[in-house]
Amino acid sequence: MSRFDGENVISVETYRKNGTPVRTPVWFIKEEDRLVVHTGGNSGKVKRIKRNRKVRVAPSKFRGEPKADFVDAQAEIVADPEAVKMYYSLIYKKYGLMGSFTKFVQRFTRSNTEDVLLFIRPV
Repeated sequence: MSRFDGENVISVETYRKNGTPVRTPVWFIKEEDRLVVHTGGNSGKVKRIKRNRKVRVAPSKFRGEPKADFVDAQAEIVADPEAVKMYYSLIYKKYGLMGSFTKFVQRFTRSNTEDVLLFIRPV
């Protein structure tokens, strides 16, 4: 997990039904044994993880270019509004005004869906 220390973005690789990998750059919070990512409940990431919890993650640049090798992981979808609220406070702390601005923009660009967290644990 130390490979994610000091990083701001990770690339999360999920898999389509046919096995094709899809890489998505995301902000995250690193906790002791997991990475926590926020996303919309109807996002492509969530749909793919519902079918296959196996993911790969790597530190990445803002546009998703990996900065290190990917590691195998398992993702868990957590749809707890209180946990999402707590996560936002951690995002604001880590990313400052950019975190607040992103949340503001998401209110207008996302469909009417509940936000969820992805708990990602390397295996």
